[in-house]
Amino acid sequence: MTSVFLISVCLCLSSGLLAAYTFCQTAGGHLASIHSAEEHKFIRDYINQVSITNTLSWIGGHDAVREGTWLWSDGSKFDFINFNGGEPSGGAGRNCLLIYYGVTGWYDGGCGASFSFMCSKDSV
Repeated sequence: MTSVFLISVCLCLSSGLLAAYTFCQTAGGHLASIHSAEEHKFIRDYINQVSITNTLSWIGGHDAVREGTWLWSDGSKFDFINFNGGEPSGGAGRNCLLIYYGVTGWYDGGCGASFSFMCSKDSV
C-alpha cells in the first residue's frame, strides 16, 4: 500500500486521468490513495499550499471496472470513504475521483477532464 505519509508527493497538471496515471507510474509511484481522515487532510492542505487557486485534483480512486465499486489505482483497499453530500453522482461518464480544497469530501468526475493530480511514492 502506498501511503501519503513519509512519502514523496507531486501536484502536477494533466490532460486527463490516463496521462496523470502514466506520469505517476513513470515516476515510480501512483495516483494518491487515501486511507484515513489524517491522510485526507494532509492532501487537501498540500494542494492548497502549492496551487495558485483552490483547484480540483485527481486522486487514484475510480469505479471504472464496476459502477459503484470504488477501487484505488495502486491496488490498495478502498477502506476510507469521504464523498461530499450527493456524491458519488454516478453514471458511466463519472468514474474517477477528485478532491477539492474548498470542500470536505470527494467528487466523482469524467476521467478525460484536465485537472491537477496528486502522485504519491514510498520514500523508502
